[in-house]
Amino acid sequence: MSKCYRLIVLLISLLALACDRVPELPSIQLSKDNPLQFLVVNEGLFTTNTATLSAVYKDGTIYWDVFEPINQRPLGDVAQSITLINGKLFVAINNSRRIEVLDPTTFKSVASLRYNQSGSPRYITPLTNNTALVSDLYGQLVKISTTPPYEVLEYISLPTASSGIEQMVTVRNKVFGAYLNRGIAILDAEKLWIPNMRLIDGLDIPWELGGCQLLVDHHKRVWCTSLLPNGVKLSAIDSQSETIVAEVALSFDRSEPQEGDIIGMPKNNRVDIDPTGQYIYINLYTQSKEEQPLQTLFTIDVDSHKVSKYLELPGVKMMYGMNVSPDGDVFICDCLDYSAQRGYIRQFPKDGGEVRSYKVGVYPNRIFFPPKGGWQ
Repeated sequence: MSKCYRLIVLLISLLALACDRVPELPSIQLSKDNPLQFLVVNEGLFTTNTATLSAVYKDGTIYWDVFEPINQRPLGDVAQSITLINGKLFVAINNSRRIEVLDPTTFKSVASLRYNQSGSPRYITPLTNNTALVSDLYGQLVKISTTPPYEVLEYISLPTASSGIEQMVTVRNKVFGAYLNRGIAILDAEKLWIPNMRLIDGLDIPWELGGCQLLVDHHKRVWCTSLLPNGVKLSAIDSQSETIVAEVALSFDRSEPQEGDIIGMPKNNRVDIDPTGQYIYINLYTQSKEEQPLQTLFTIDVDSHKVSKYLELPGVKMMYGMNVSPDGDVFICDCLDYSAQRGYIRQFPKDGGEVRSYKVGVYPNRIFFPPKGGWQ
């Protein structure tokens, strides 16, 4: 048998194995009688154009990819986030330099906002009734229109090209943004002007914490997560006075930790807040019996600042995202140790019931719940 023939056989075998690993696209059948339970943003494998949007319905039906079967094209390369604005879903496609605008009931693309210069869209927050702000990896912010005609309106340079703003939230007509390695940036939503940007410094927000949501509690205070020399800190910012009014520090015990002690924080840490705006959820490492770090969820009362252990996650290898549903259930994204295969969503009911698992796309990073009051 010639070497050439052997090589051809080997290549055909490898191709067959690869094809076996790629599931067929689902046949989508949408029905008003089967309401959507949640959507999942799946990053996909970097540079492979495999980002997807998964949909899970009340009857248990799972469509691991609802975008491509309906729109006859892939979603793009690295889906970063999803935001509901003016009755439409805005999905930031990081490595495709594009924002996809979708109808939330049919998942049909309404518009594709493509950057005509360098950029990497990350997170989106509303500015006015018809505009929004997009954060970016490359020292800029991007202003877009959120009503027809959907388009990119302006590229806004930040003072330092080497550092960008990540997560953002709009409260009291102000945009609060996690400015990496600088603190919390504050901009006026209706009169967006970089020279008028305020900065709350003294907060160490490195890259690994940039993806932590900025949370709004029932007092309309904005909570951010930052590093301490040997721990992590959550700070409450009064959205009117723009000052820090409360802080909760969580120290890591790494010298002689006992079982249950907090010993660190996962690299891809996530936080969220319950529907009432009363309890913050945060994922940390604790000491286990096996002397291995154990991912553990804690809650923090925004008023009393009491920290309580909520849930241990012994079977979760890599939590890549976490969100709390309108009913108070905790949903986490399990990336299976970042091993380039389809991940799972794990649902932990508020009442302590049976944990449910849903197989979705590659590298799930965000769960999005339909608003109880409708899509508008």
